[in-house]
Amino acid sequence: MTSLRKIEFIGLTFLITLYGFTTFQRNFVWKTEPSLWQNVVKKSPNKARPYHALGHYYNEVGKYKKAIIEYQKALDLSPEYGHAHNGLGVVYYNQGLYEQAREKYHDAIKIDPNYLRARYNLGMIYLKTGLIEEAIVENRKIVDVSPSNIKARVNLAAAYGFKGLTDLAIIEYQKVLELDPDNSDIYYNLGIAFKKKGMFDRSVIMFEKAIKLKPKDVEAHLELANLYLHKVKNREKALFHYRKVLMLSPAHQDGQRIRKMITMLAMSQ
Repeated sequence: MTSLRKIEFIGLTFLITLYGFTTFQRNFVWKTEPSLWQNVVKKSPNKARPYHALGHYYNEVGKYKKAIIEYQKALDLSPEYGHAHNGLGVVYYNQGLYEQAREKYHDAIKIDPNYLRARYNLGMIYLKTGLIEEAIVENRKIVDVSPSNIKARVNLAAAYGFKGLTDLAIIEYQKVLELDPDNSDIYYNLGIAFKKKGMFDRSVIMFEKAIKLKPKDVEAHLELANLYLHKVKNREKALFHYRKVLMLSPAHQDGQRIRKMITMLAMSQ
């Protein structure tokens, strides 16, 4: 959920040729992220950012205890460093410590109410822990400020879906498609939403688009098979998609039922 800017490195061969071996040794520490920031920490032990960067690295590689230590060092030096509060929240989230994560995200937002990344992370916590109203509020705040924030819109749509507000979920998913028209998962989610609304023809269209973008989407094939059999009444297409499911996933959890449906549909042709 957090990220650092990518640093573009000059080629080592060029460095050796231009500056010689001494400079090559100096630049070698920049080849790996932990070495880079450990070197900066040694030279600037009173600056918070290098400790934050080390914390980020350790979190990315799953060394959570080390990540917490480095983030805490950053906060000891700079208690108002919102990025370090958010980083600690991510570490706690990755360990399933959602209450601690939520507290750290709150701390980051108190420091900077416009810190959208921390708001997004807080919204994720709310979704994860079933606090749907709170998730809607946080993600709504994000998209009001940043309308092109796809992740926040997807989470907002999901939250509306959990609340049974299917019309609002559809609106958000459609807005996501305006920003990312080749997102097969959004077409799939729209297929589910239209199915819940009883709009089966539109549901079929969405699942078909999902499959066009992701031909091996097993669950989209299964949704289509069921729709064609039970709602749209196209047994030939139902048979086609049931067969696709088993071809793509021979050990599918619904395999026994699907095989029965295939046998029934094949015999009726």
